[in-house]
Amino acid sequence: MLRRPVISWKIKKKIKEVLAKEKGTIHKDHGGRVSVCLVYPNTYSLGMTNLGFQSVYKLLNDIDDCVCERAFLPSAEELEEHERTSTPLLSYESQSPLQQFDIIAFSLPFEDDYLNIPTIFELAGLPALSCQRHGISPLIVGGGVATSLNPEPLADFMDLFLLGEGEGSLEQFIELFAKLKDNGLTKESLKEFDALAWAYVPSLYEFSFDGARITGVEARAGAKKKIKAYKNIKLDNFEIPQNFVFTPDTEFKDTCLMEIERGCGRGCRFCAAGFLYLPPRWRNFDKVADAVKKGIESTGKVGLIGTAVSEYPEIKEVVKTGVEESGIVTLSSLRLDKLDGDFINLLKEGGYKTITLAPEAGTERMRGIINKGITDAEIMESVRLIAEAGFVKVKLYFIIGLPFETDEDAEGIVELSKRIKKAMKKGELTLSVNPFVPKPFTPFQWSAFERIEVVEKRLSIIKKGVAKEHAIILKAMSAREAYAQAFISRADRRAGKIILEASKKGWKKALKDCGFAEEAVFSNRQKDEILPWDMIDHGVAKAYFWKEFQKGVEGQLTPPCDVPNCFRCGVCKPQYFT
Repeated sequence: MLRRPVISWKIKKKIKEVLAKEKGTIHKDHGGRVSVCLVYPNTYSLGMTNLGFQSVYKLLNDIDDCVCERAFLPSAEELEEHERTSTPLLSYESQSPLQQFDIIAFSLPFEDDYLNIPTIFELAGLPALSCQRHGISPLIVGGGVATSLNPEPLADFMDLFLLGEGEGSLEQFIELFAKLKDNGLTKESLKEFDALAWAYVPSLYEFSFDGARITGVEARAGAKKKIKAYKNIKLDNFEIPQNFVFTPDTEFKDTCLMEIERGCGRGCRFCAAGFLYLPPRWRNFDKVADAVKKGIESTGKVGLIGTAVSEYPEIKEVVKTGVEESGIVTLSSLRLDKLDGDFINLLKEGGYKTITLAPEAGTERMRGIINKGITDAEIMESVRLIAEAGFVKVKLYFIIGLPFETDEDAEGIVELSKRIKKAMKKGELTLSVNPFVPKPFTPFQWSAFERIEVVEKRLSIIKKGVAKEHAIILKAMSAREAYAQAFISRADRRAGKIILEASKKGWKKALKDCGFAEEAVFSNRQKDEILPWDMIDHGVAKAYFWKEFQKGVEGQLTPPCDVPNCFRCGVCKPQYFT
């Protein structure tokens, strides 16, 4: 007979104290329902700021035959209590051990959190590697942006991945799970999930390797050769994603976040989200306006989220709706060439304090290579309007180490920043500078990560260039920190062992022990090379990515998507728009 686990009263008390401060928590009876524990592989305060995590929590609980609870990586102090008392990781809503759930579902938006996954398995009392677990009870499922781009680094941990968007796909998954559960779940049951076009069962695929390269992929046991990631084309068929649970224990405690659009048709060649969420889709204005009014009524502040939120067709009207309700309205991103005097003044009325812009590169040559398509003159005109509106805080995002970049492009960041600061006349300019990390499903997925010494040299150029400038603040990610992300973002399933080692010894030691890490990170991929994510179909043709890569080499611009009249990349289907 299994012994009941020892549960620390301190841990249960802490969870109950957190729950007591929440508004919107969902409690459902487990009886007769498929039980899911949705796990965010980082702390509560970070997990509850993530809109995708909250949306999946709501979507699963909206299914009558499903109950979804949450779990998070404990804080350092809580981890000590778990270790001292041998208390397993508990869900929040019912404080139940994770092993008691039918499904443990990981929400995975960032590769940086992968190192926490082995710790969560250990706390749950489960082997981290799927091959060491007996049966599939609980079933371990992975999903989210990071795994939709490339699930392979976690292939040895997960029984199953659900790729793509959650609306419309989760209900079908739960329905199939319930049917299979009634018949008795075994390892053989995993083959049944392959019937879902967007389900990826890694154990059904066998890879062969030569050094850092993949030489072959075999789909076994009749598994499909392509996994078609799910897309929710009709956004208005579902409730607007927002933070359905409010808590004071997050950075956005006073803000109602909501996604008003999805996808970006600009085609920036480094941007995974821009291609992953194609085609661009906009929610109905009346529904958005109503959600904004309710959000203002609830918290007084609304944060509008989207891949390209400033390109929402009625964005001015949406902001105006919030202003008329005497609320504060912010946007997750602002497109430079979408700003005009009326819009900037409206943003100021909406409570904006800091204007955040993303030139990405310091020269027009580099902006042509990455398909940013914004001129220096357009940037300076936007800054002029911002200064005239009275804003005194501006933040700029730049990327260094981009393909075909030179030291002169780093110097261009310095010169452009100086010009912007001078045009501002007063106030504070913050530069956020990050090394380029090549991502799957982008035209730059074949590009190498720039050598660390080169990135450090260009960062030094920027540091020295702005060091004596008054009120220019530089914040930068180190090249060595980005190196680990550059490895894991494009890694194959052999990365699982490296993640296990890194969770105990850190990335530096684990990557040093990996015989092919440097080759994988610092080498360009070849046109016809098998990429770890090639079996996934997000709709955009691989040939289109290569064509865009070649245009980047020449610095040629590609115009934005013309929805619904453009079918050049393959993602849009005429039937979507009929």
